[in-house]
Amino acid sequence: MNIIKIYIADDHQLLIDGLISALSDYPYLEIVGTANNGKKVLNDIYLSKPDVLLLDLNMPQADGLQVIEKVKATANNVKILVLSNYNANHIIKEVQQKGADGYLLKNGSINDLVTAIHQVANGKSVFENVIPATQKKEAGYFMDDFMKEYLLTKREHDILLLMAKGKSSNEIGDTLFISAATVSTHRRNILKKLGLKRTSEIMNLAASKGWLRE
Repeated sequence: MNIIKIYIADDHQLLIDGLISALSDYPYLEIVGTANNGKKVLNDIYLSKPDVLLLDLNMPQADGLQVIEKVKATANNVKILVLSNYNANHIIKEVQQKGADGYLLKNGSINDLVTAIHQVANGKSVFENVIPATQKKEAGYFMDDFMKEYLLTKREHDILLLMAKGKSSNEIGDTLFISAATVSTHRRNILKKLGLKRTSEIMNLAASKGWLRE
């Protein structure tokens, strides 16, 4: 069996240490590097030349989505398997659109992880709870016409849906991996574009239009 070279990126050293220990039981898996932030991943990836990058999304200096985009643009031979605590379709779909090769939840088993590593290393896609990129969602959910009418960006769309669920700026920031201050700026812009004054009006609008129906 060919050796699969693994690079582990996560902002929690304890998780990295645990993965190194667990994967050491598999002689055909070789750890070639680790990082606690996205900048180090991008600096190391060309020197360590891994076959598979195990990547957390929530990292400092460069978040997981930025890492996916840059690695796929410059080192497309590296397969990216995202390991995350976030079980949300819109996040998984964005990861998939950025070019990642798989997505696993951190509460899975080591056997699931090893299987997924083999699959992505061999050119297969591995995603959990994903709405396929080719599957068309309801127009009411994506609000295509509404977005065009009010000139909403994709980021504003994502924040608008979370606002409609009553999420705070901190909660939205944690979900989308941006700062609460950035969320607050987007919130003000969204309210201005819609001609509304408060989040409760967005929640009422969402309920009336059925935006949040899965």
